[in-house]
Amino acid sequence: MTTEEIVLFVFDEEAHFQANLELLGRSSFKKIERIDSEESFTRKLNQLREEELVFVVVHIFYTEKIKGIKKFLAEKIKKKHPLIDPLYISDGSGGIIKKEMIESDIDEVFRVKQYYQIVDELEQENFNVYTKKEIISSIVNSDNTKVCNAKYPQIDYVIITALEEDEMEKVLPMIKREGKVDNDKHLIEYGHFKNSPTKKVAYASQQETGMMDAAILATEMIVTFKPKFVIMTGVLGGKPDDTKIGDIIVSKKVFTIDKGKIDDDEFEKELENVNTNNAYVTSFIREQKNIKRFIEDENQTRKTPVNIHFEPIACVRSVINKEGYFVENISTVDRKAIGLEMESYGIARACEIVNNGQSIPIIVKSVMDNTQEKTDDAKTYAAWTSAKFIEYVIINDLL
Repeated sequence: MTTEEIVLFVFDEEAHFQANLELLGRSSFKKIERIDSEESFTRKLNQLREEELVFVVVHIFYTEKIKGIKKFLAEKIKKKHPLIDPLYISDGSGGIIKKEMIESDIDEVFRVKQYYQIVDELEQENFNVYTKKEIISSIVNSDNTKVCNAKYPQIDYVIITALEEDEMEKVLPMIKREGKVDNDKHLIEYGHFKNSPTKKVAYASQQETGMMDAAILATEMIVTFKPKFVIMTGVLGGKPDDTKIGDIIVSKKVFTIDKGKIDDDEFEKELENVNTNNAYVTSFIREQKNIKRFIEDENQTRKTPVNIHFEPIACVRSVINKEGYFVENISTVDRKAIGLEMESYGIARACEIVNNGQSIPIIVKSVMDNTQEKTDDAKTYAAWTSAKFIEYVIINDLL
């Protein structure tokens, strides 16, 4: 995708908009439209063809206490059109802007960019761009939303683990419980993060391991809460020689290898995959040194540093304990794959399909073995490092 296919909407004042068109790259976009209200956005959006691509940027006005962001949020464009996730633009001091945003409880500092960065960010597909048709279909009816959420608080985060023991046990200390969902099958509770009280979270562990149970639980929680993020944390197997116990793997893609067609003595694989790479993963990559330091400072008992990998994760339906399996069966499908487990594809696929695909999957798991030699004693440590990763990104507003 090139930016020449995109209609760029700029939330700005007229004089400032005209003065800065060249900084945005006037010729780099299909069209640039100025908006200053929800009404003007809707009117100009309706003038486009259904398949035209749309992206929104907001001028910050950092010298005036980031009034541009505040006015944009007050217009509720983002609330009414959930797929609209703008970039905030300015040539001003990033430090001042981020300070003002934090003081105003606006937690999207990673979306602050300078004018010249917009074209590169979009062409590298670091942020999602949607068609007019997709944006229109995502419009939220405020009355229906109130009815749907009347029973529970607004939840932006869902955390799912495959196991209650070890995995969910390491998540629970981060959360202050407020209540639970009436459910005889899954124990689904909700509350807030202790270090970020304004961030509401719902959490549950699966009854059984595997992709099917993961997809069922994820679907149930997405339908109930309509969260922005569905996070899976826990443990997995790592690629031999490339990983060690406790290493963290953040997925950029999840895929299966055991679906296909059996014909005589041959098995023809039919690959399934979901792309889980997004702007949030990019922010994790930029912050990985600080994340590593946070985890290592929290645990003085181990001298070996924790590595963080950002690569694909393979999903299977069996527990693997066979020498050479990873190289023979996983690396031949995706040479970049570095992890192997049984649930993440189900989570990511549910996010892709349920609630019009509006929930973002975040898969963060840590290595407990190398798929050749099982060492269950390492499970507790691996579950802890993955949970600590989540704790850091929540506290530091990376999610």
